[in-house]
Parts: sequence; structure tokens; C-alpha cells
Amino acid sequence: MLLNSLAALALGFALDMLFGDPDVIIYPQKLVKALIKTLARAFKYSYKRSDDAQQMGGVMLVVAVIVIVGGLSAILLVICYSVNNLLGIVFEGILCWSAVSVRGQRLSAESITRAVKGDNLARARKRLSEVSYRDTDELDMQGVIKGTIETVAEDSSDKAVSPLFWCAIFGGAGGFLVRTLNILDSTIGFKSADYRFFGKAAAIVDDILVFIPARLCAMFMLLDSAFLGLSVKDAWKVYRKDKRHSPSPNAAQTQSVCAGAMELTLGGDIVRKGELIKRPTIGNGKKEATSNDIFWTTQMMMFASAMTVFLAAVVRLIIHFV
Repeated sequence: MLLNSLAALALGFALDMLFGDPDVIIYPQKLVKALIKTLARAFKYSYKRSDDAQQMGGVMLVVAVIVIVGGLSAILLVICYSVNNLLGIVFEGILCWSAVSVRGQRLSAESITRAVKGDNLARARKRLSEVSYRDTDELDMQGVIKGTIETVAEDSSDKAVSPLFWCAIFGGAGGFLVRTLNILDSTIGFKSADYRFFGKAAAIVDDILVFIPARLCAMFMLLDSAFLGLSVKDAWKVYRKDKRHSPSPNAAQTQSVCAGAMELTLGGDIVRKGELIKRPTIGNGKKEATSNDIFWTTQMMMFASAMTVFLAAVVRLIIHFV
């Protein structure tokens, strides 16, 4: 069973590297997003508008998502393995593929990079708005570049290392459920006034699930900064100083490594849905950000993802043979 899940993880990672997030309605992530939007509307408006009632509605939504997505994927996985081991590996591989989004993040970053290099600020803003929760209409080119670096750095743990980490521990069904809860957080997480209480449970659950992977991802990025010829000394110094400089307990872990490695200043206040969100700065600001820094960030993301798969393989093989 350990080797079956390892084969499924390798298959899922390979499928993500080849195909990314396909824009087809039957792709599991698409189905999950549709389910979350439907359930969120139902639960939000089924509870009174008081703060306590909205918070309870958010808790019930998280429970419903765990039961539906976790239960259904686990049942289907058991059925597939009971029919045939190969069918089980393929289905679990699809779950792992659906849990991870490495190629998709890289392609989005490359799209923004092309807009930046073409000096097309409007297009760069639009592309960033598609992958980030911040308002982009008032950003200058520096703001877009930094916003892209911050987004890729945070998503390196949220959408790459974290689901891979949990796939390695609990198999494809576990990794897929973790990614589903991350999508739930990004949909209703309490980052705006409208979801201040309704999204609190989803945000807390996501923070807990990403806690270890975010720190693992930061260490892998720190290691890769040496291979890429970036400033390891600054990466380590800024990481130690600024790794908690974020409203989230996890986002600044990877952002601080990237800021230090490329000698930038990231963080600072942003606007989301017209609401100002206060954030401390991260980094030493020795130089201005360029489109090349987006490339380095995506390279660190891909290295961290590959190292997570490698670590999972080593651990599982040791457990299997010892």
C-alpha cells in the first residue's frame, strides 16, 4: 500500500508537470470550486447575520466540505483499489494531480512576466488579479512584480508543497482534501469584512494544515537559493528576522526567503475589495524588483515541490523496507 501511494504521488506530480490545471469542467478542482460556492451561499444565508451565528455557519461549512469531499474521495479510492491495484493507483494519481498546482502557478507567473517585459501594465495588473486576492487597479509596475513574487512564494507552500506533503502522509484522498480546504479558505477566508466571521474557521483550519509544509518549503527554497547563485546569507538573515511579518502565520515563511535571496523588500499594506489590509514589510530592500526575480521565485517553487516528492519517496521506501 505504501508503494502504491508513492506511485500515485509520482504519477500525480508528473501529470501536473505535463498538463497543469486543465480548463475542463470534469477536472476535480473545477467540481470542488463549484461545490464550495454552492455550499458557501447556502450556509452563509441560512444563519442569522449576527457574528456568532455567522461563525457557527462557517464551522458547519468546513465540516460539510470535509465529510463530502473527504468521504467521497476515500470511498471511491477504496472501490478502485478493490477492483484492481492499477486502477487504484491511477485514480489516486488523479487525486494527487488535482491536489497540486505547480505548473499552473508557473504559467501564470510567466504570463505576468511577459506583460511586464512588454511594458503592458494593464495586462500585468489583470493577470495578477487572476491569481491574487489583492486589488491591482492602482498598482504600478513595481507593485505588480512584487505582488507576483509574494503570490508565487505563498502559493509555493499552499498549492504545491502542502498538498504534496499531505499526499505523502495520507495518500491522494488526504492531499486532495487539504487542497479543497485551501480553496475554501481562498474563497471565504476572513480577509474581508463580509467574511470576517463566516470565513474564520476555514482560515484557521488552512493555517494549521499549511503550518509544517510552509516551513519545509522555506527550507527547500533556502537550499535552492544557493544552487541558483542568489544571496543565501541575506535569505537566511531576512528569514530569521521577518518570517512572522504577515497576518498569516505561514505566508511570510516563504516570502521572507525570497525577499532575502533576491535582496528585495516585499510585504507592506495592500487593498482587497476596497479594504486596506495592514501588513509589515519583509526584506532589506537592497535593490528594486525586476521580472527576473519572478523567474527565480518560480524556480524555487519548482525545486521545493520536487524535493517534497523526493523526500516522500525516501521516507516511504525506508518504512517499506525496514
